[in-house]
Amino acid sequence: MFGIHVKKGRVRSILESMIWDPRLEPREFRIVFVSRGSPNNLEEVRGDEIEVKGDRIVLRDGREIPHHRIAAIWKGKEPLYLKKDI
Repeated sequence: MFGIHVKKGRVRSILESMIWDPRLEPREFRIVFVSRGSPNNLEEVRGDEIEVKGDRIVLRDGREIPHHRIAAIWKGKEPLYLKKDI
């Protein structure tokens, strides 16, 4: 169903599938994003801890993360998206 892709719009497609496909459980997804000042400049959230709004995700604390800052998306141990240049 998914694979490792870096073309434009792939992040949004994966996130929308995670939310709208009734066969998928958002809590099984991990989204890793660039977060300056965090250890390794990366943070991770589960799919059930975000809201998807257009070209960004919104965290429970209100921070908005644009899709271009998403470094990886995993479903369990399967990488669905890995950004080459983080």
